[in-house]
Amino acid sequence: MILKINGVIDLGLIQSDRRPLYEVALKKMEEMIRSGDWPPGYRLPSEAKLSEEFGISRMTLREAMRVLEEENLIVKQQGVGTFVKSRPVIKSGIEELYSVTKAIEREGMTAGTTDFSINVLPANEEEAKRLNIEKDSEIYRVDRVRTANGEPVVYCIDRIPVSILSDGLDSFPESLFGYLEKNFNIRIAYAISDIIPISYHPVASKKLGLGKNHALLLLEQVHYDQNNRAILYSSNFFKPDKFRFYVVRKRV
Repeated sequence: MILKINGVIDLGLIQSDRRPLYEVALKKMEEMIRSGDWPPGYRLPSEAKLSEEFGISRMTLREAMRVLEEENLIVKQQGVGTFVKSRPVIKSGIEELYSVTKAIEREGMTAGTTDFSINVLPANEEEAKRLNIEKDSEIYRVDRVRTANGEPVVYCIDRIPVSILSDGLDSFPESLFGYLEKNFNIRIAYAISDIIPISYHPVASKKLGLGKNHALLLLEQVHYDQNNRAILYSSNFFKPDKFRFYVVRKRV
């Protein structure tokens, strides 16, 4: 939490922090944006004012703002000022595995679903290979558009072998992970993922309200349970301006 006195950031919190000053200022400004103190479209105070409020040099402030710009949280308009952009729905490590529902809710937004459908279809060659089943075996195919605060942000295609779900698959609440665990005692333990940038997809782009000049981020995953059994093959098409993934790399 950022302590403010008469609308001014408490300098004591920054001056007593042992991290580099630019990093402290960066985290404080990120919190201002995510908490809504600086809402989307908000024009940031001048460099002089922010430097004074944070008790840091303009050079240090510029370094923090450079990172904010790289994070797609602010945008500079020449001769006009610096403004807060619409924040991404998710900013998380790609090594973390959780449902789209949880990803949206972690950002304080409401997850929803539209265009929901379930069909029983024969598995094509690629689906059979991914799920380790025979070609033409029956699978459930679930198509959904996931929303954040009512805005379409992900188009999801999920395939599950019919043989795994003995009681059948019905319409379910937002989280498929949660539904499988609660109703079938199936817990997703890990996933193998491919991240594929694509320029256009005729179905996904339309469902997400994107034109032919808007790119998409496709996350293809095969999810496994604790017994290394392939449970779920999913293709998730993300709006790239609403999701930001990063990878933590360690020196070896």
